[in-house]
Amino acid sequence: MSLNAIERLPVMAIQLTKFKCGGFGISAKISHPLADAVALMNFMHAWAGRSRIILRSDSKLGNLELLKPIFNPAQLDHVAGLHPGSLPDSELVAKARSLPMHRFDWWAEDAPGYPAAVKPNSLATMPAPDELDVTKLSPSTFPPWPTWDMGASVDHVQIYFTADELTRMKKAAEASLPDNLKFLRVSRIDATLAHVWTLMNRARGHQGKTESVYMDITLGLRNRIIPSLPDTFIGSPLLIGYVEKTADDATSQELGPIAGAIRQMMLQFTPDAVAAYVHDAAHEVSPQRLWQGFLGTHHTLVTSWVRAKTYELDFLGSQDLARYVQGVMPRIDGLVQFMDFADTDGFDVSVCMERGAMNRLLKDPLLRQYEN
Repeated sequence: MSLNAIERLPVMAIQLTKFKCGGFGISAKISHPLADAVALMNFMHAWAGRSRIILRSDSKLGNLELLKPIFNPAQLDHVAGLHPGSLPDSELVAKARSLPMHRFDWWAEDAPGYPAAVKPNSLATMPAPDELDVTKLSPSTFPPWPTWDMGASVDHVQIYFTADELTRMKKAAEASLPDNLKFLRVSRIDATLAHVWTLMNRARGHQGKTESVYMDITLGLRNRIIPSLPDTFIGSPLLIGYVEKTADDATSQELGPIAGAIRQMMLQFTPDAVAAYVHDAAHEVSPQRLWQGFLGTHHTLVTSWVRAKTYELDFLGSQDLARYVQGVMPRIDGLVQFMDFADTDGFDVSVCMERGAMNRLLKDPLLRQYEN
């Protein structure tokens, strides 16, 4: 949500719904710059812990101390060697800009297909005009606006893949890894991402096309830096890396080349590389100017809540854990979210896509090719 749209609004909203059966639902929404999924779930677990103490008159606070939030952005600054008044280090900047990350200029009104409707939102991220006129901006590229029809009807579906399906996907990906990537250890998430992305690209009609398509993957930084940040760190320490393929290659039935490319991309974000990225971002005129991801027919933006412990919430102390958890995402063409589903060891995958393409995806016989 744009900065001018959230002015004077609360940073968090919670809704409680009581059902006739005696059950209840809890909805929580928080400003993304303040919290990512890990921080949000840490809040929910701390709340649930306090609820159990109240309901059981239990004064044991040990576990709650483990969940005590830490708001200290300087912890992230420290790994990048940042301090007040520090200047950009050219070597770190070069290292950061060599990473597979988009640098789409949100301010570029001369970009082909630039939608005038976004200008009021971008103005809120700009310095004063007289300051902007004398400011040198960092290198960037035009956003591919023509590939994103913001007025298109978008449908949302939840696709559940069982543990057995995930195992078969992983084995298929391992068996089809190119020779130069056989040293990689692909994960179940890598294989499932490859499967879902190829389905989406086929549904978008990319077979036989030579232009590039991208999978933009959100990566958490807590465990990618040294020293690592605790899960209780409050904030949204994320970046978005991308995998690029020709459109035709991204429709292949072989999962190995794509799953391997995903794993190879992630391995580039070493502690040193992430520190360089943080260093570079800290010296941007306005980090909001640069979009690391995009949406529409040639981009898929992926976020994962796997291992976020969403199904371990216990508000009552009765071991009646959460029955169903869903991350509510805006209906935007190309948005994908992964979540592990309770104790089934399966994945619940949320997909938003243009209506016609979604219909084709759901009818694709390859959707369930790993079912048996």
